[in-house]
Amino acid sequence: MAIPQNDPELCGLSWATKVIASGMAFTGRAPEDIFRRSCNWMAASDAMMKEALETKNPAALLALDPVIESRSGGDLVSVTLGGRTAWAKRFGDQGFAVVDSPDRSPAFAPTPIARPDQTTGWPDGDPEVIDPGATGMDTELLAQASEKLFTNPMEMTNAVVVLHKGQPVLERYREPFGRETQFESWSMGKSISATLAGIAIKAGQLSLDETELFDNWTDDRKTIRTRDLLNMASGLSFTGSFGKGEDHSVKQRDGLFLDHIYVYASGCDAHTFCADKPLADPPGTAGRYRNCDPILMTSLVRNRMAGGDVDRFLSWPYENLFHPIGARGMILETDPYGNFLISGHDYGRAMDWAHLGQLHLQRGAWGGLQLFDEDFAEFVRTPATEAWTHDPYYGGFFPTNATGIIPTLPRDAFWMSGGGLQRVVIIPSLDLVIVRMGHMAGQVFGVEATLAEAFGLIARAAAS
Repeated sequence: MAIPQNDPELCGLSWATKVIASGMAFTGRAPEDIFRRSCNWMAASDAMMKEALETKNPAALLALDPVIESRSGGDLVSVTLGGRTAWAKRFGDQGFAVVDSPDRSPAFAPTPIARPDQTTGWPDGDPEVIDPGATGMDTELLAQASEKLFTNPMEMTNAVVVLHKGQPVLERYREPFGRETQFESWSMGKSISATLAGIAIKAGQLSLDETELFDNWTDDRKTIRTRDLLNMASGLSFTGSFGKGEDHSVKQRDGLFLDHIYVYASGCDAHTFCADKPLADPPGTAGRYRNCDPILMTSLVRNRMAGGDVDRFLSWPYENLFHPIGARGMILETDPYGNFLISGHDYGRAMDWAHLGQLHLQRGAWGGLQLFDEDFAEFVRTPATEAWTHDPYYGGFFPTNATGIIPTLPRDAFWMSGGGLQRVVIIPSLDLVIVRMGHMAGQVFGVEATLAEAFGLIARAAAS
């Protein structure tokens, strides 16, 4: 059974438990470190989180002291705080999911993911960093940017990779992390969902203007188009507070955990939860940052490319996206029903994300392959002005710099965006990809200004 939505306290604790379990398994971090740096805010009250964000002082969050227990070789994790206990359980290579009981079994068959052997050499394998001067970059400006990103440990920049003209010119990690670390990546996974859609469209199994997307959408929802999902403008009624300009301290409303994060925190059937929501706005008219659209987009690709077979689709993103481009470290997690939660539960090495960024810079081309069409590449990086009329910065699961959100970067920049200010910035005019991985807690300490300055230095270095 799912954690009840009218129990926000247990929802928050359950979500934190899942993040701790995944972090221990995939990044090798200590559970206390994961709780303090990545997810204590999930178990905190909204008032505590609001104070931390407004004062830039996380003292109240850091005072939380849960009891964390790992069992069954790390495949079962419990967290107890304030007299409540939550559970997360590993379902094979599909990672961890929230469960309501340690005895919970998955409603799908966990599928082993065969990963390719490590190879070297760009672009198909892990590259050796070259002298930035070989691509014409200003080495001094690049060095200044690197120091800027790593100077303040409280901002928690863990990894930076820079590609210029298709070559790696910078790769740096904060100890104890390294090239093989699979970092929490959060909503950068939304851009993976978009990429999978592009592959399905190229295969002729989907189109941007298609309607009647799901069998149970026989009412006004049947007018929702594929492009509306990708623009996060489906119009479905879905509560949340994590978009641009919203109050990120709010996790509940009217006693209910927000829909936007309930899909992570409850162990519910995320596809059904999202697909059953009624329409609140005409499709394509109200852009809102909500997890229902990428979750449904991924389900739609599953329906078209795997006949709706949950088990068969589990390996599909690896075989058709990650492995062909050498992104061998990616991990996509699911709910207990086998629905991918690529809207935020995904892990990847910094170099994996660099591969994905380069793929979009190259407009879907990789070696002799064309994974998605150039028209689709243009679609995801173009602001959806009809849907995001109030602030037309969002494309197809990619934020864009069309409105100058990052004033230090050219207006053609667009990026994969995740919590804790994870970024894969793609700048076509400079033939440049910038990857930055970090922890959630760094966001409290004002890292956004640091990133804007450092990214601007890197852009200037590439333009020299």
